[in-house]
Amino acid sequence: MTDELVEQARSGDDETPAGEDFPSTALIEFEDGLAVLFGDRVPEGVDLIPFTFLDAATRSAVSTAAGNAVGLGNIAAQGVNAAMQAQGLVRLAPQTLAALKTAAPIVKDGWNLGTLASGGKFAAQVRWLPATAATTASVVAAMGPAITLMVIQVQLNQIANVAKHNLELTSKVLQVVRQDQWSSVTGYHNTLLRELGHARHIGEVTDAVFTEVRGYQGELSTQWDIFEKAVRQHVAELGGKVGHKERQQYLTDNGQAIIADVQALLLAQTSWFVYQALRAGHLLESARSNPQDAELLKTLVANAQTLHEQTLAETDWLLDQLAREFAIIDELPGKRTFKIGGTARAAKDATRMVRQLQGALAEIRGHEAPREPEPLVLPAITVFEKDIPDELTRILPLRLGVGERVLALADASCDRWNVPLLGAGWVAVTDRRILVTKQDSLRRVGAIDIELDVDDIRYVRRPDRADKAPVVDVVTKDADLTLRFPAWSKSGEAREEADRMAELVASFMHLPASEVPAAPALEVATPTPGLTDGSGSHRD
Repeated sequence: MTDELVEQARSGDDETPAGEDFPSTALIEFEDGLAVLFGDRVPEGVDLIPFTFLDAATRSAVSTAAGNAVGLGNIAAQGVNAAMQAQGLVRLAPQTLAALKTAAPIVKDGWNLGTLASGGKFAAQVRWLPATAATTASVVAAMGPAITLMVIQVQLNQIANVAKHNLELTSKVLQVVRQDQWSSVTGYHNTLLRELGHARHIGEVTDAVFTEVRGYQGELSTQWDIFEKAVRQHVAELGGKVGHKERQQYLTDNGQAIIADVQALLLAQTSWFVYQALRAGHLLESARSNPQDAELLKTLVANAQTLHEQTLAETDWLLDQLAREFAIIDELPGKRTFKIGGTARAAKDATRMVRQLQGALAEIRGHEAPREPEPLVLPAITVFEKDIPDELTRILPLRLGVGERVLALADASCDRWNVPLLGAGWVAVTDRRILVTKQDSLRRVGAIDIELDVDDIRYVRRPDRADKAPVVDVVTKDADLTLRFPAWSKSGEAREEADRMAELVASFMHLPASEVPAAPALEVATPTPGLTDGSGSHRD
């Protein structure tokens, strides 16, 4: 869990030199979101990330530099309590980073006073120093090449913590669907985590540690490639399904395989990442004196981080799509089950399983756990003859993006279909899209039939039809659409609400400058000598 710093307001008169009447525990931020915790103890409740691949000499140098920054001087030379040392890393919450960038220092030399909170509870009072402070440079310099590895320690710690739970979560699925590859994937994964544990315990990647995994690169790359291609195939198949019914059918038929492929990719990719970290850690000793090895160390870590995040982001998108479709199926008539891991599971159970896997992935990425879609908040503009249908309020949230807000809802249809009974539709206007669906489509398969991005709206026409139900003509970059309101909306409060919705849609009109052509160059004709204007007079 991310720790938080709660800044304490103090007046300028309260400023006191660093080291006087202030807590000895200090946080020294060396990169956005990561700080070294320095002090004689680890405050209770603080989520401390232990140093990885940091030998005794480097840790001592970091502790001395941190002591100087805090104002204690050379710890060893002055005989300061041996417990006063760099204890490990703390990952700072986003709100803390915002405070670091905007807060005015309240203690001398750029230090701030705050309270370190963890899990919603106050843990300890600390001093903290932002990465931009001049005194931070000495701590960074003391880390030497090890600072390159520190930036991935959070991910290594999360991988180690998540691994056991995540393996137990879906191992049965993999054993059923990918049994021939399961043993190989888990074998490499377990060996790498074991050696990572050894390296963390002794503080460096020794020859003895790296020998156990040397030569894994080729097989790990092959495993990653196999399952990445499988997951990308699922993404491509889903992207090619235009209709929600087709997407839903694909996920119903392939849900078990998707979960298995995603889990295997997660294991293969994290194994590859751990291997790159161990390889980089093995280079650390020579990198201190060899510039080429130091540069290789930086390159290994940078590439590992980039590929790691890119793959996990794509995997997260696929899991989110799967979870949403299972959740929608749970809201539809009938009770369908899905065979996952050799067991028939209800849609609700399948959704929960996917969200657990997505939560494990989020933890490895250092992101918040995925949240279930929020219940629909009814907008200020609604156009309905009676109550808003229950199925609309239950299913629509599952079709919204994260943070997408519904601004208007209406019982309306469009000119794309004209079947009297099946043509009854619903229209939702959000801050990002206009969603139009047949009522029958949403009720039977949870589908949205038409989606228009509000950024694509170029013109909105609202014909004056005082004696008839209102219509709204929407002209977009690529297509036109006419929204039609029911006959009962031609007067009274319903008419007022329909007009308000039309105004809302019209408010999104815009024509980007990039779509406005430049005027062609026009040449002014030169009068021809001797021509007259028809009256016998010569033109001037």
